[in-house]
Amino acid sequence: MNKVEFEIEVKEELAKVVTVKAETLGEAIDKVMEQYYGEKIILSESDMKGVEFLPYEDKEIAR
Repeated sequence: MNKVEFEIEVKEELAKVVTVKAETLGEAIDKVMEQYYGEKIILSESDMKGVEFLPYEDKEIAR
């Protein structure tokens, strides 16, 4: 039997809930984004919410 190569995408989901004080939802999101990109919020293996194994499909549109 001939073996065929398959590309399988392994997708992990990490998630963490962060509490911040702000006057608006937009401000709260901005504060958390600033903390995240400033590397003050780091997601790790303890924040693992799930994993998927999917056939890889290149989503780029051919020109």
